[in-house]
Amino acid sequence: EIVKEIRFPLMSQKEFASVVFDSYILSYQEFGDMMKYYNDVLFSPLPYKQTPRIASTLIRRCSRFKKFFQPGWNYTSCKADRVFFTVNKPVVLHGVEHFGSQGGEYAVSTEVRDSTDGSIPVTQSGSYLSVKAVTDSYYCFDVEFDRPVCLVENREYELVSLIKGPQSSSGGEGEKTVDCQGVQFTFRSPGSGTNGTSDNGGQFPAFLFS
Repeated sequence: EIVKEIRFPLMSQKEFASVVFDSYILSYQEFGDMMKYYNDVLFSPLPYKQTPRIASTLIRRCSRFKKFFQPGWNYTSCKADRVFFTVNKPVVLHGVEHFGSQGGEYAVSTEVRDSTDGSIPVTQSGSYLSVKAVTDSYYCFDVEFDRPVCLVENREYELVSLIKGPQSSSGGEGEKTVDCQGVQFTFRSPGSGTNGTSDNGGQFPAFLFS
């Protein structure tokens, strides 16, 4: 899973052949698929990201909880964690931070739905390992979108994540409205049939935006 995070397709063919081949990080088949990719004869999708990485200094985080709880938040195979949200200015959403646990690995399928017309402008799935949050006491991981989504001001969206994995931390004392460096995020709880996340607590400790 770590190797899949390396953006091999963004390398030049010369750089790939001279550096990656000698590192033995890829199998013979994987190396062959990349050579086919460079020569336009690969007819199956590559498992590696192909979008340029955006400098982290450009991405801001909107944190929505004041309190954090130790692992005890459970997941089921049929109920997703959900929350509705709006922004008062047009922004680009790059991803969402999720709670985890020490050494925890999670399989996650995340999507953003437009509540106005029911469309789904972005989906992202993968396996993620938790790391210690830089500024807080919980473990977490970021689900970053391969294609960041442009959010329209004052339009309501629904964030949905179906998560499989061990118990995780969770948040509490969330506010319905949070001001984040000039952008106002407003949250609304979903109805019944969810895994328990609301505007006041649960999942999604931070939103990654620019």
